[in-house]
Amino acid sequence: MDNAPPAMSQTLPTTEAFAFGDVPELTAALKRGDEAAFAWLHAQWSQRISRYCFALAAGDDVFASEISQATWLRVVRHIRVLKDESALWSWIACAARHAGTDLRRTGGRYRTALARFAEWWSQPAYSAPMDSCDELLAALEAALLRLSEEDRLLIDGRYFTGDSLATIGEKQSLSERAVEGRLARLRQRLRMLIAQELRIPKS
Repeated sequence: MDNAPPAMSQTLPTTEAFAFGDVPELTAALKRGDEAAFAWLHAQWSQRISRYCFALAAGDDVFASEISQATWLRVVRHIRVLKDESALWSWIACAARHAGTDLRRTGGRYRTALARFAEWWSQPAYSAPMDSCDELLAALEAALLRLSEEDRLLIDGRYFTGDSLATIGEKQSLSERAVEGRLARLRQRLRMLIAQELRIPKS
């Protein structure tokens, strides 16, 4: 697989002060969880990363989507300050390859976990037909990016890693009841964020 960095990207019009000409600033913003920085990078490179993941998946659309989603989560969790656009692309390409390897080993655990979220999406306060499960999962992915790092780690531990309430409580010095309460509030917040992503009005 050719891992050469892409040609310098055309910057989309934006009011945010992000640019591939100042990758240290961009990646520092990503590292501290700046939502605007993630939105900007996603707008710039979502199609490029999707194409790269499609190649990694050997043309399998579903598996390519899994790799892409896992890659963006790796950016959320593990990005570090990088010196230039070439270094950023190399880092993301490496993250995508590792994501593909992990997904092959776990049998698509990431998408399974996302699908689990879709099962509890049904909420009386919201009502709108979904064109596809993929639409909901994409909205969920975007909603996860809007959570704080602490909340994402809690969600990740419970629903992606599969940790027990006791294990999560030990890691965060919380009782099982406290963990359960925080997860319940997070599920409600995710429903609200998903509804916003899908532009579903409250009934």
